[in-house]
Amino acid sequence: MVSSPGNDFSGIDTDETRAQEFIPESDTALVAVLDEMNTPVTVDEVTDKLVEPARPTIEIWATVHERLHQDRLPALDAAGAIEFDETQGVIDRSTARTNENQFFSSAVLAAISLGLLCAVIALVSVSVLIS
Repeated sequence: MVSSPGNDFSGIDTDETRAQEFIPESDTALVAVLDEMNTPVTVDEVTDKLVEPARPTIEIWATVHERLHQDRLPALDAAGAIEFDETQGVIDRSTARTNENQFFSSAVLAAISLGLLCAVIALVSVSVLIS
């Protein structure tokens, strides 16, 4: 079988494969990259940060950008880890972080309240038994 060089499709996945090298595999690692940046940031800025030391071709840069914009960032937004505005391509981590802190504070307050309630019940029980 003879194929002409114009019909060689062996290099189709090279940009996609190379782009995967720059995108963190786990959501935790991607969020850590966003935490290092001063949000809000654009998808362009995140892409630049991820490919920064390697300086890949524009095609690979565009593939990384596309994967972030279409797949990874919307998934992180749906999970509540970030705020992602798809129309403007802007990522904000501070809003999501604030919500996490509020949840944590509420959980701590609930635990403290339950502890105090148990202490009051124990003191009342002891005072009733003594008298």
